[in-house]
Amino acid sequence: MSARLPAGQKKPRRRRGSGEGSIHQLPNGRYRWQTTVGHDRDGKQVRRSGTARTRKEADRKLTEVKAAHQKGLLSLPSTTTLGEWLDIWLMRRRPHLAVGTYEQYVLRLKHVPVSLRRTRLQELKRTQVREFASDLITRGLAATTRSKVISHLRAALEAAVEEELLALNPALGVRITSTVAERSKQQSRRKALTLDELQAFLDAAREDPLYSLYYVLFSLGLRRGEALGLRWQDVNLKTGEIRIEQQVKVEGNKAVIGSLKTVNSRRRLQASEDLLEVLQARQAYQRGEKALVGDAWKETGLVFTSSIGTMLHPRNVNRSISKVCAAAGLPNFSSHSARHTHITQRLRAGEKLEVVSAIAGHATPSITINTYRHVGEDEKRSSVFSLKERLEKSHDP
Repeated sequence: MSARLPAGQKKPRRRRGSGEGSIHQLPNGRYRWQTTVGHDRDGKQVRRSGTARTRKEADRKLTEVKAAHQKGLLSLPSTTTLGEWLDIWLMRRRPHLAVGTYEQYVLRLKHVPVSLRRTRLQELKRTQVREFASDLITRGLAATTRSKVISHLRAALEAAVEEELLALNPALGVRITSTVAERSKQQSRRKALTLDELQAFLDAAREDPLYSLYYVLFSLGLRRGEALGLRWQDVNLKTGEIRIEQQVKVEGNKAVIGSLKTVNSRRRLQASEDLLEVLQARQAYQRGEKALVGDAWKETGLVFTSSIGTMLHPRNVNRSISKVCAAAGLPNFSSHSARHTHITQRLRAGEKLEVVSAIAGHATPSITINTYRHVGEDEKRSSVFSLKERLEKSHDP
């Protein structure tokens, strides 16, 4: 049993150990608390301090700060602005990104306004990020672009958390959703052609120099860049095997050869007899062009080239498709609709989803079925449900 203290004598306070912080009374009667929360990049101690009206209040505040530090909820003091950090983050990401991808990152983050860029990183609030996301709508940016802008910003801020410049990521929880107008447009957007429309398109394109390209797009469901990147060395006209090894993409405003979109994009496909005939005709036609221009021919080894052998620009393909659509009296569509059409027709024919997904070069079958499978009006008309028949069958012995 502990001995009682004499009347009027206070119990002596326990002396704080090293690293526990300190509290002392100021001449004005208030109490100052201070504790070390880490070291900066130069090895100097980083301290947090403050004042309180009473010792009890100072002790509580000191305990809260130490607890927050132990949970990783404190960041080291920094004057770095959001704009400065975005520049640093982009510089660090650059070696890990393809040239075209890096340029897209830069362009998207240019949408971050100057007022937000000047904000100190540690003063950035989630409400500011939400307001910025809303402002992107008023600027007319599409949902996909808005989503990528916020995604890049979120990734950059997460890197700041890892560097202990931020305690929490203010972009977490900020989600981009489509507007009512965008959802309506997406529902009406043209994706897959019917077989009648496809036939009308091919008939109108019969004399088009890019007819063989269109036929490949619809026959194999390739991405536009993959088709333009095909080389004759990737095509075996005897066995029908076609290897997808590279793509043509746009960097800046220039068409260049680049790596494929994903790991799954590298694949081997089997061409049908009719497709092989079209490719053989394309090879003969290209040889004729080469003979016609002589020394002016630029050898690239590509299957689809200009009249002098140079690489085709991806954007010109959609322009050519638009002209064919006008001639055929069809609503306009892009080259990607050929991919949607191909996948939809294969699935309608009853081919296994996993097989079609692998042929398309998708990472998972869910992408194939959720994005590329389109239910035609004829399918809906032919799918009739009779409640009477179902009820009668339920009573059959």
